Amino acid sequence: MKRLLLLMLLATLTTGAAVAEPAAEAAKALPARTFQVKYKAVDRAAAVIKPLLSPEGSVSMQPSNNALTVTDRPANLAAVAAALGEFDTAPRPLKLSIRLVMAGHGTARVPEEVRDLAPKLAMIGFTAAESLGQVEIEGHEGESAAVEMANGYRADFKFGDYDPASKTISVNDLRVSRLDPAKKDRPPKDLYKTTLNLKVGQTYIFVTTKKGENALVIVLAARK
Repeated sequence: MKRLLLLMLLATLTTGAAVAEPAAEAAKALPARTFQVKYKAVDRAAAVIKPLLSPEGSVSMQPSNNALTVTDRPANLAAVAAALGEFDTAPRPLKLSIRLVMAGHGTARVPEEVRDLAPKLAMIGFTAAESLGQVEIEGHEGESAAVEMANGYRADFKFGDYDPASKTISVNDLRVSRLDPAKKDRPPKDLYKTTLNLKVGQTYIFVTTKKGENALVIVLAARK
């Protein structure tokens, strides 16, 4: 009886090994493909494709030559290739419009140059507005910009990426500041700092510093 049980146990272990071996061999047989990332950082490219991998798939980075090696099923490799083709593009040209407005309350007074903003300003309680200047900045993904505006104002920022899926442009480290005319030897005073994503073609209004009944309003619009 003991001999019979021993033989059955050996048969079970042998069968288990036979099942495990093909599974291990199948994992080893997954194809691998190396992708050269030309324009974007390799770690960001890896983050883009990781959700596309199967449980058996893997990705390794080669920072020295900005490349990725992906091991996975053929269908997943095809999805990775398509995603990288859309992501890894030459820096796109981008545009950002910055308008500064002094908004207030009281008797309605909105000059022609800011009349298009009147409905939006009214929604946040302002009935009067005065333009303090406007600039149009053109650049490319990844480029920094620094522009001097009227009345001692200044804007600094860095263009981020354009996301085709959401049709948004990231604006990184935006800083609006102003030089005090009475203290020109001092650096400009920061009035507003932020990082944000702007939907292409939409107008965004941000209320910043207040002076009594008035407030400095920053109006942003991004375009491609």
